[in-house]
Amino acid sequence: MARRFGISWPYRSRTEYHHHDDRDLTDEWQKEVYEHAANLAYSSGYQNILDVGCGSGFKLVQFFEGFNTLGLELACNLDFLKSKYPQRNWGLSDLQATPDFQPDLVICADVIEHLTDPDELLSFLVRLNAGHIVLSTPDRSLLYRPWQKRYWGPPRNPSHQREWTSREFFRYISVTFEVVEHVITRKDQATQMIVCKPGR
Repeated sequence: MARRFGISWPYRSRTEYHHHDDRDLTDEWQKEVYEHAANLAYSSGYQNILDVGCGSGFKLVQFFEGFNTLGLELACNLDFLKSKYPQRNWGLSDLQATPDFQPDLVICADVIEHLTDPDELLSFLVRLNAGHIVLSTPDRSLLYRPWQKRYWGPPRNPSHQREWTSREFFRYISVTFEVVEHVITRKDQATQMIVCKPGR
């Protein structure tokens, strides 16, 4: 039986990865997630910021000027990031390896829904041992109604493997981490955000 990652039966996930190229995006999506993460970094006195799946890199550069940052991305995006923002640090996103970087704060904005095995991401985040982790992902219950076909998967977005409702996402993340905040950040974009920390 397929792992459900906290999602209720009879939801159907995708089984094949489809890459999403967002190099042409700036802050159209998850802007408020990065703003929240930046405020948390300032208030907590954090210096080292790790962005897992940083996409175009725009939001990391925009909101974390003056911080020591590392953005992780797939190989197909690395040359773009290094060329566009040569003053920043970029690395390969490999969930099986631990980067030589000790983050105070980790951002993982709208990445988890793209992964065939999100457990690998959570294991990676545990190994980082950061002070706080900021996760965001679409809230399925804001995208579809339970009587609509897409509510039970797979998602309309072909690059999404699965989408969690707010209750399912809390259930999934809280098994591994201590959830300190869980909110809808933009209802019109169906974005939910969890701020969590190790110690579960």
